[in-house]
Amino acid sequence: MASIAFDPQPHEAYAALEKGVGERLLDAIAAALDRLEADPGDAAVRRRSFRDGLWGIPVRDRTEDGLIIWEYYTHEQDMVVVHYLGPDPFA
Repeated sequence: MASIAFDPQPHEAYAALEKGVGERLLDAIAAALDRLEADPGDAAVRRRSFRDGLWGIPVRDRTEDGLIIWEYYTHEQDMVVVHYLGPDPFA
């Protein structure tokens, strides 16, 4: 099990979703983050590979395509850092 930390941009994006903007997308993002926290090695959370150890999870609701870009650190403890949370530019 890993802990999850957010860079400022994804933290702000998640907070905005929690305030009611994109409620359905929030459910998909929360489910993806739960899966990521449970097992960062799961293929479902490594759907897209970027350079230098960055991974992407596409998330969707009926009207929006989102993307979570994250990185896994194992230095002192298992930690996932979310670097981007927002619209999926590849959808």
